Amino acid sequence: MTTSWLIDTNVLIYSYDQTQKLHPPSYRLLECATAGEINASISQQNLLEFLTVVTNFKRVEHPLSIEEALQKIAFYATRFPLICPLPKTLFTFVDLISKHPTLGDRAFDLYLSATALDNGITQICTWNVKHFKTISELTAKTPQEILTLAKK
Repeated sequence: MTTSWLIDTNVLIYSYDQTQKLHPPSYRLLECATAGEINASISQQNLLEFLTVVTNFKRVEHPLSIEEALQKIAFYATRFPLICPLPKTLFTFVDLISKHPTLGDRAFDLYLSATALDNGITQICTWNVKHFKTISELTAKTPQEILTLAKK
């Protein structure tokens, strides 16, 4: 089995909003992953972030109702392996943050990275590749890059 790609929250967000220019490749990537053409996982953290962003009219142009967002979360949770932080994830996070001192929202990316690594995932699918570039243990690629790789 090939190594799984962890789907980042921004890919989930762009996949639902058809008005966004990043919608087509985000949606296509999730279609391919659902069909088993791309091995992908989602973390609990990603689903919580998705819920808070897509229901907030200050963060998205076309917010979903809580019910609609929960339906999407249920869909993702039944179609993809769901990964969770392990008891050791806090220590992995501390190790990563000591290597990459940061403040603010970047800590969430590092915690997501720690969760992925502790679950044996070393690849992340994201539109924010630069947020993960400094983490040598991870490979970060955009949905478009992964779709191109999958065609080969």
